[in-house]
Amino acid sequence: VLDGLLAQCGTVENCEQVNTDSETAVVNVTYASREHARQAIQKLNGYQLENNALRVSYIPDETSDMDGTQRGTENGRRPGYGPRGGLRGGSPSSGMPPKPPHADIPVRLLVPTQYVGAIIGKEGATIRNITKQTQSKIDVHRKENAGAAEKPISIHSTPEGCSAACRMILEIMHQEAKDTKTADEVPLKILAHNNFVGRLIGKEGRNLKKVEQDTDTKITISP
Repeated sequence: VLDGLLAQCGTVENCEQVNTDSETAVVNVTYASREHARQAIQKLNGYQLENNALRVSYIPDETSDMDGTQRGTENGRRPGYGPRGGLRGGSPSSGMPPKPPHADIPVRLLVPTQYVGAIIGKEGATIRNITKQTQSKIDVHRKENAGAAEKPISIHSTPEGCSAACRMILEIMHQEAKDTKTADEVPLKILAHNNFVGRLIGKEGRNLKKVEQDTDTKITISP
């Protein structure tokens, strides 16, 4: 429903949910041009959606020119603003600092479905604790791919925050595997964007070899 509404205002380049709050959905939207973003702000702010009012505001993009021109789109970079739409009611977007550039690339993990409950914890206590300690936003996509053996988890944070969250999630899975005797070893599975895999491997596999040597790990990239 939201995708349809957003598309009425212009060309949407990217749309992602960025919080794990159950009462309030926060969605970051990037439009192809600032004009489209302005139209979305005007049309959708206060819009009633399933008995909730949308609250929409700009996210300044620090990597773009702030002189009001459209150069940001002409040279292939993202335009300066994208509206953030959140359902009203204690939205965590209020008072948040602008998103740093690296936050647009979440770390995405694939975890065995049987460990998802332990990662979330009773009434969400464990995932809230990880989120708080690592200052991350973590989405557990437990409803995706019904019946699948693995579920994706997205972590939005600084590189340090993502690393800390990964470590905590992996420790929970190791403990759960040990307690339930379901596996001797739980590998860390990271979903890498196709655009970055070449850079990750490096010329003649040098980057990947260096990571393996520096961290004493065995890394396999699935074909």
